[in-house]
Amino acid sequence: MSYSSHFTRKKAHEAIDALPPESLEELSRFLEFLRFRQRVPEKPVNVQLEGLWQDEQFDVTDDDIRALRQQVSDHVLQRVK
Repeated sequence: MSYSSHFTRKKAHEAIDALPPESLEELSRFLEFLRFRQRVPEKPVNVQLEGLWQDEQFDVTDDDIRALRQQVSDHVLQRVK
């Protein structure tokens, strides 16, 4: 640990000791955020979906999809009114 790092830690400890007890919870949440922000992201996992439905028989037309979209839109609009 370098001198400046030690000095900074010492100042941080002094600042923490000077905080009122009700601020410690907020400080804890902030420290969790800092740890989260500094974490190394995991390599994303690629999931292969190709062929997932290849054995299923679908008889869906463009008109079926349009009708379903219209039903969903109508339902949403009724709930918003």
